[in-house]
Amino acid sequence: MAGEQASGSATGVLRLFVAVNLDPALRSAVEDVRRRLLEAWPQGAQLVKWVEPHNLHLTLKFLGPVEASRVSRVAEVLRAVESSAPFDLHLVGLGAFPRPRGARVLWVGVREGSQELGHLAQVVEDALQPLGFGREERPFSAHLTIGRLRTPSYHPQLEAALNQNSSVEIGFQHVHSVELVQSSLRPAGPVYTVVRSYRLAGEVGS
Repeated sequence: MAGEQASGSATGVLRLFVAVNLDPALRSAVEDVRRRLLEAWPQGAQLVKWVEPHNLHLTLKFLGPVEASRVSRVAEVLRAVESSAPFDLHLVGLGAFPRPRGARVLWVGVREGSQELGHLAQVVEDALQPLGFGREERPFSAHLTIGRLRTPSYHPQLEAALNQNSSVEIGFQHVHSVELVQSSLRPAGPVYTVVRSYRLAGEVGS
């Protein structure tokens, strides 16, 4: 991965995605739930590649490698999201893709705000398509990824813990911005840098 990042930097390529970042208070709440999950499933400490708290975000679209010369144009067309209204986000429950039995990706669910996130994802898709970015093949699914199993397989303790916490209360966040983010791949894990932040309609500030 380090080699991939070094090569990308040398050739002027940035690895980008568009997302809603998580508030610090919600990061702490997610960490509390993760600790609860690990108490019920201690093996998870070694079997899962967990997302670092400061990297937690809700992805609207992953762009992949983008030539540096195109980034300013990408950033400009994404201003389309600024016409969308701010909204509240409610995180509730734990789950897994494709399902708790045979999990590959562990996630926190979105209750209130899922439709608004879907709207933002659609605006991003519409804005980027003229620049040659293909649309996502699968329908948008609002969720917060918290970890990925290194070797997906069936873990009864994990399934039980997910089922027990399928409706656990995590918290609220007022969503007032969307970010274009660069992901730099490092041996210790990805480093995320905000390339540009977009304030949603009605929000005051830079």
